[in-house]
Amino acid sequence: MNSENRFSLDLDGAAGLVTGSLLLAITLVIFIGTQIGIRVTAQLPANNTLGPYEAVTLVFSEPVDESLAIEKFFIQPDIKGKFEWADAKTMRFVPLEPFEPDTQYTLALSPGVLTGTGQSLKKPQNWKFQTRSPQVVYLVAEQQKSRLWMVDTTGGSSTPLTDDTFQIFDFDTSRNGEFVVFAAFNEQNGIDLWRVQRTGGTATLLLQCGPDRCSVPAISPGDRMVAYVREAAAPTNQLAYGSPRIWVLNLETRQNAPLYEDKQIIGYGPTWSPDGSRLSSYDGIKDEIRLLDLITGNQLTIPSQLGSPVTWSGDGETFIYTDIDSIEANIHTRVLEAKISINEISTLFGDNDQWDYAYNVLAWSPVENKLLLGLRPAANDPSMALWLMDPYNRDGQVIVEQPGYSYNNPYWDPWGKALLFQQFKLKGVYKPEIALWMPGFNQPQVLAEGLMPHWLP
Repeated sequence: MNSENRFSLDLDGAAGLVTGSLLLAITLVIFIGTQIGIRVTAQLPANNTLGPYEAVTLVFSEPVDESLAIEKFFIQPDIKGKFEWADAKTMRFVPLEPFEPDTQYTLALSPGVLTGTGQSLKKPQNWKFQTRSPQVVYLVAEQQKSRLWMVDTTGGSSTPLTDDTFQIFDFDTSRNGEFVVFAAFNEQNGIDLWRVQRTGGTATLLLQCGPDRCSVPAISPGDRMVAYVREAAAPTNQLAYGSPRIWVLNLETRQNAPLYEDKQIIGYGPTWSPDGSRLSSYDGIKDEIRLLDLITGNQLTIPSQLGSPVTWSGDGETFIYTDIDSIEANIHTRVLEAKISINEISTLFGDNDQWDYAYNVLAWSPVENKLLLGLRPAANDPSMALWLMDPYNRDGQVIVEQPGYSYNNPYWDPWGKALLFQQFKLKGVYKPEIALWMPGFNQPQVLAEGLMPHWLP
């Protein structure tokens, strides 16, 4: 055998040896992988503390069967939620009801097969996380400057969220409690939209509106979009701003567009349904509430002369609003219910009143049939009272009635256990206060002096 043949045989042998080694390595990796099983990690904040609506993400080491993974998932204490998949290895549990505050939860996966080829999770996995207590955000305005502040429900010391370089018009808080969107005047006398995190710090510009006024932000329940009111600037300062129109800004893509293509449709006071599928607003020219179904595109209009914000039932199928009737030169305020699914409107309060109770300040509990209702108990006294009642059987209680006081801006916490509102004396120096009420309180607890209280869960 010559040297060339021997060299060729040596190469063939080496190639076979390499191929065999690769096959052995692959077999070994598969065998070891089978023995170790699928690995999974949970993406939790550094301090393992979550907000009431914050999603929890699990990441698997390889693609898994969605149904098999969901079968092995559980959380204690139990809570309703839905599953979303970013890809075949990334599963998100999104709570459909809020985690209880100040509660420790255990997130776990049971061992078992997770793929169609038999790959499995060998050992049970669990992670613990804590939910935080809700905070309260409010506005303090002084001449040409204002700031957002945060305080807890004990009424302790307040913490600033923004510095005093802004002249803030209004704001809204996200449902997950991670950020605040506020509207502030700019150098062109327009109003821009800004965002600041729960921890405060430097605010970031969301939407620069130039001479236009972008205000009344309303963050969607999924915290991905902001509905707001935009008023176009006039060609000269001597002319008024244009009619208000509802716009929607996508916080993820930054896409920004009017809610309605028809420029004749105006609107104010955008309000989201609890599931984020519908958006209501008020047309002050046509005196009607306009409701848009964002999924189907269907529109519904309801006559209303007041234009007060609507308040939604927890299931999102009904909302309550106020309106007025003029009877023999007398004005009577009524509380009405609009049942969206059957397109029916009925009067809850006001049809048989002896005098006008001036119903206002509506807030429907997110978890049960409890309606906060503001009214004037006496015919010739502007003082207000806040009643808490079942809107259907009329059972209820007075939660606050202080002579010479008025109340507005009510907000339930996510669990329907506590109420925030603004109160102030009708006479004397205007000094608005942020008040808290919970069952068992004889009088509301004053948390701070300020305006527009919002929960920051």
